[in-house]
Amino acid sequence: MDALEWLLFLCIYSKVTQIAELSWTADVPNEVKGLLGSCVVIPCSYNYPDPQGKAKSFTGIWMTTEGDRVIYHPTQSKIVKQYQSRTKLLEDASSKNCSLMIEKLQQNDRGPFYFRIEIEGYDRASYRKNKVSISVMGEPNPTDFSVQEEVKEGQTVSASCSVSHSCPTYPPDFHWSHPGVQHFQAQKLQNGQWNSTSTLTFRSNRTDHNKSLQCRVTYHEGKHQETSKTIQVKYAPVNVKVEYQSDMNEGETAHLKCSSDANPVSSYEWHSEAGALLNKGQTYTMSNVSRHSEAVYCTAVNEEGRVRSSTVKLNVLYAPDIKSSSKCFSERGKVMCECIVESRPPSMLHFVLGDRVVQNSKVQTVGSVTTGTLQTDFGSFKFVHCLANNTLGNANLTLSLPLVDNMQNIFIASGAGVIFLIVLIATGVGVVKKWGRSGETPTSDLGIMKAERSVELHHYAPTKRKEDRKDMSCSDIYANDHVYGNVGISNDFINNSFIMCMHKQSE
Repeated sequence: MDALEWLLFLCIYSKVTQIAELSWTADVPNEVKGLLGSCVVIPCSYNYPDPQGKAKSFTGIWMTTEGDRVIYHPTQSKIVKQYQSRTKLLEDASSKNCSLMIEKLQQNDRGPFYFRIEIEGYDRASYRKNKVSISVMGEPNPTDFSVQEEVKEGQTVSASCSVSHSCPTYPPDFHWSHPGVQHFQAQKLQNGQWNSTSTLTFRSNRTDHNKSLQCRVTYHEGKHQETSKTIQVKYAPVNVKVEYQSDMNEGETAHLKCSSDANPVSSYEWHSEAGALLNKGQTYTMSNVSRHSEAVYCTAVNEEGRVRSSTVKLNVLYAPDIKSSSKCFSERGKVMCECIVESRPPSMLHFVLGDRVVQNSKVQTVGSVTTGTLQTDFGSFKFVHCLANNTLGNANLTLSLPLVDNMQNIFIASGAGVIFLIVLIATGVGVVKKWGRSGETPTSDLGIMKAERSVELHHYAPTKRKEDRKDMSCSDIYANDHVYGNVGISNDFINNSFIMCMHKQSE
């Protein structure tokens, strides 16, 4: 392009620009959408020839194309009743911005409408050719909701909720069902439409799993809509525990079940306390449980991790077992007896010496082991009996007294003790002579006591068939002490009954 052509182009462009600047023009969309009951803004800008200082004031007016009814005027009394207090210009008309807002939009607010400008001291113009209509919607535009629906625990979640509307003066209000950091953004679209977006960010947690994330949008004057999506959160197992029946009798079968909270769902492994793998699966069966059954734990496993339960130990119940380590021994010239019983629940423990129950010197229970200690004057007895019972049964064991120590005690006795022994022997000889003369069996105090106890036992014992009574063991009598307790018989009598039974069996 040569210089002459360029000069001609500039002249033409300048002329066109001057004509545009000096003409009466308006820019409005053909149609805007508005939400029923809410507000709508008709975007509008206009132009006029430069009055060169003649303009004194500007009056912007909006009117209907049919009937030229005034829907907006700075003087309210000039507005038709239908639009009074519902319309206003967003800016002063002198700024060449003629945008109109209509509040509480009604079905018959459809238009078409046009803008008119009156410039006092200069001119006036109506922009009839630049008319605009309103499309009244009964419901809001659909919400655009986006979120990553499957996340891992601890991962940051970003959710976005967007809506289009035609009321930038009063943009929609967003409310999220989950706490977090919110960010709001507005964007102008075409034909008087705007887009409002609320973004929520938060750190995911297992408690968010399978929960609905909801976005609620409330428009000006109260219209609202809700949309939601369900979030899936992957997390390692938690709350891993073993469900089982705690108290079991020895020999029974235990059924254990492992449970956990996890996503995805856990698989399970069973281990011994030492870590050996015992089984796979949610349940584990322990047959023929015993007091020696080892503790176990379960491990829940999924793609996010593996977590073990606490170790569980069955509370196996069993009858008394008097240990072979129970014994009588001499210590510093004194004879002591120790009876060690293992049982669960713990046992009641008694010592029987001759025909009487001797009070324990000390009884101590540690876990499943009960230890009874007896220190008393054993006299000339060679044995002492240890008796133990709990709700599951009873046991007894005869302990030998240390005879050597007894003989030593006799030989080192004082002179008074020797005299007493001589008298005792003489008395025994007299008894033997009497027995020889009369041919009758001498009756000792023990024999009298045996007879009396036999009569009492026969009187209070529960009725049984003859063959049952013949087979009843001494331990049966001791185990049934609750029967005698119901009729008011003392513990001394029960114990003595057991003693008499043992004497009878020894005969």
